[in-house]
Amino acid sequence: MAITDAHGVYGSPRFHLAAKQLGIRALIGAEVATEHGCRYTLLAENRTGYENLCRLITRTKLRFEDPGKPENPFATENEFAKYAEGLICLTGGDEGPLAQNNPREGLEKLLAIFGRRNIFVELQRHGRRRQEARNQAAIALAETFKLPLVGTNSPLYAEPERRDLQDVLTCIRHKTSIAEAGR
Repeated sequence: MAITDAHGVYGSPRFHLAAKQLGIRALIGAEVATEHGCRYTLLAENRTGYENLCRLITRTKLRFEDPGKPENPFATENEFAKYAEGLICLTGGDEGPLAQNNPREGLEKLLAIFGRRNIFVELQRHGRRRQEARNQAAIALAETFKLPLVGTNSPLYAEPERRDLQDVLTCIRHKTSIAEAGR
């Protein structure tokens, strides 16, 4: 099992301890945005990967907190390449490179940065029609490039009572009120 928070490893300590108690290997990762608004889902394969993931996240946070810089944290292609060792990259869901205008080009870029051994083509199924078409295109690309598939999901909270908190955080991120957003 894996956990990937957006631009951080916030849930990792609790997740790691819970997985250890159950005898499950916990994969720690994060979703890190690119400068073009795409998100790479990264998993630490080993200690070096975890260290590189933390360095990459730190770089994005430092850029984000610098006055006059962009509102949203992101990593550059050079930063991804610099810290790629020990990281596994999933191709992402709705905001991943395969959801962009040219999925093949996005996949080729990932291969150049992370290497063939460290790329998994990600499939998600949330009951959306567009998503199923994208899954079929992703499967075709995986076959073409001879890459493994991995099924994932994007839960936003672990316990039902956390939904209200998630709604509030989503409204803050989108600069809207709960009344305007609805559920």
